[in-house]
Amino acid sequence: MTASPRFALLPKQSQKGVRVVMAARKKAPAVRPVPPTDVGAHAHKIAEAVAKAWHGSYGSGRLDVPLSVVSTLAAAPQNDSHGNDNTDAMITWSPDDFFAFARMIWRAVIQERPEITALLYPLIAWIFEDADTELNSQACAVSRAALRARQLDLTGTDRRFDTDLLGTVLTVLRPASALKARGQFYTPACIAALLARMSDVEEHQAVEDPMVGTGGLFRAVAHVMRDVGRDPRTIQWVGCDIDELAVACATVNSMIWGLGRDIVFHVGDALTDDWKAAALAQRDKLSQLAADITRYRALFALLDGYPVRDSDART
Repeated sequence: MTASPRFALLPKQSQKGVRVVMAARKKAPAVRPVPPTDVGAHAHKIAEAVAKAWHGSYGSGRLDVPLSVVSTLAAAPQNDSHGNDNTDAMITWSPDDFFAFARMIWRAVIQERPEITALLYPLIAWIFEDADTELNSQACAVSRAALRARQLDLTGTDRRFDTDLLGTVLTVLRPASALKARGQFYTPACIAALLARMSDVEEHQAVEDPMVGTGGLFRAVAHVMRDVGRDPRTIQWVGCDIDELAVACATVNSMIWGLGRDIVFHVGDALTDDWKAAALAQRDKLSQLAADITRYRALFALLDGYPVRDSDART
């Protein structure tokens, strides 16, 4: 499988700066094991490496950090524009390097997709809090573990369309008892694929999953659509789940899998809440807020060179 010609998450205008960051720290290539051919096995290998690194340095508890590390790495392609393996550069980064990279990635995503900010917040909030040296070091250790497990060979190539890495990581990070207590039982990929083939989704339809988890069913539907020459970016993807981290992962996955911008996700109980209306209202509110900010910035830019009278300056 060849490397993706673009970053999975970043808007095009932000990709050049990220390439500069990575190219500036190129090191001699290292010899690493060949990743598993099976994408499911590869995803599980990455998830185990991430869990071992995180639980070994931080213990149990919060899972937003390791999940956000994997999500951040998913923004990088396998190779740079010269064909060099980006893993060789990124695995040598210091905690400050990785933290700066993560902030740059998610600032760019939020600027490009302000309507999904609230959905991503549980996953990436820590990145924009005051710097925590110990936490940054632990996050960097997780990134190195994922890179040693050859994550970029998966998320940095077209293989990313074939598996739900974030769902696998979330499942491995959480003990079985916690998953059972939450009532979380993710649909196996083979069952999701069967349901997708039976659904025969046409372009410009809506696909709904009231127990969306990390979006595995949506990935399967998009895969089947591409196989028959249909564009999943024309679909409205509607999903709900009570787990805010799972919904945040589904939001990231929508970018990794190229599902387009018509994402209507909600955190809540699909059995009791009017969740679709709430999800649409939240998305529309954030979209309008982003449009207002853009308009105000344009106005301020016009006023920046406007001459100020002395009387105005004194007031």
